[in-house]
Order: sequence, then structure tokens, then C-alpha cells
Amino acid sequence: MRTVSYYYGGHVADFRIPDERFTEFTTHVNPEVRFDTDQLEKAQRLLEAFMRSNGARAVGPGETVAACFVWNFFNNNPDPDHVIEGDVVIVDLDGDGGTIEYAAVGDVPMKRESVN
Repeated sequence: MRTVSYYYGGHVADFRIPDERFTEFTTHVNPEVRFDTDQLEKAQRLLEAFMRSNGARAVGPGETVAACFVWNFFNNNPDPDHVIEGDVVIVDLDGDGGTIEYAAVGDVPMKRESVN
């Protein structure tokens, strides 16, 4: 099980990725696309939209694929400048989507008030 967490406006959501979903992702998504920064931004924006809904809906397949993309981008990236090992946290520093940082979950102390 892999996890991408998203910290936004004082809330944390954990997007859990079952092993079989991650395997499907790596099998069916073109390797050239998996490390595209434009695609990373699209995945981040999809997860951000979920966060803005304040957990009003369940995590769906779109969020799971977006989480797969984020986790894969940082854990398997051939560019060492983009590598984060293990589970990833997306931190919205300003709470408005303007300043986004990515880090290893263990590197960011967070109060856990999950929205999902």
C-alpha cells in the first residue's frame, strides 16, 4: 500500500493506493508521460479539487490515478533532483493552491485531522 497525503488549509487527506491499482498504473501509462511535470501539475490539481470539497465526496478512481501519478513521479523518477523516497505529501503552503511543495511524509510534521 502506498500513500499520497495532501495538506491543505489545516486538513490532511490520505490517498491510499492499493498495490494492484499501482501495478495497473505502471503497466498502462506510457513511461514518457509518467515523469512529465505538466501531468504532475494536473494530478496535483485533481487532488486539490478533492481537498477543496472538504471531503464532501468519496475518493474516486480519478483521485486514485492522480495519487498513483504523484507517488510514481517522485519514487521512480530517473532525474535524481525529483526523487522522494517513500510516501509523498503535497503541501499547499498558502492554502490557495499558489505555492505547492512536495516532500516525504516523514519529513513533514502534521497534525492528522483527516478529511477522508
